[in-house]
Amino acid sequence: MSEFSSTSEPESGAEPMQIKAECAEVIAEVWSLLDGECTPETQDKLRQHLEDCPPCFQFYGLEERIKGLIGSKCRGERAPEGLRERLRVEISRTTIIRGR
Repeated sequence: MSEFSSTSEPESGAEPMQIKAECAEVIAEVWSLLDGECTPETQDKLRQHLEDCPPCFQFYGLEERIKGLIGSKCRGERAPEGLRERLRVEISRTTIIRGR
């Protein structure tokens, strides 16, 4: 179990640790922050939390490295136009369904 799941493995008989709701929210928004898709207010709030919370900062760093690795390994490759169009349709369909 990872240190960011709702409970972590107890150490030597200790009680399981619950993560804070604020940490769960930050972890859920990490990719939005990495992709620059947050409002300035949300970005400031997330960055402040990351400065104050070492476990979340560590998680952010891991995700940042993963994003960098994906970017460096997939650079220059482009999906076929048919696949790209199918993805656009599916994303649009999902957005419409969630918007109801």
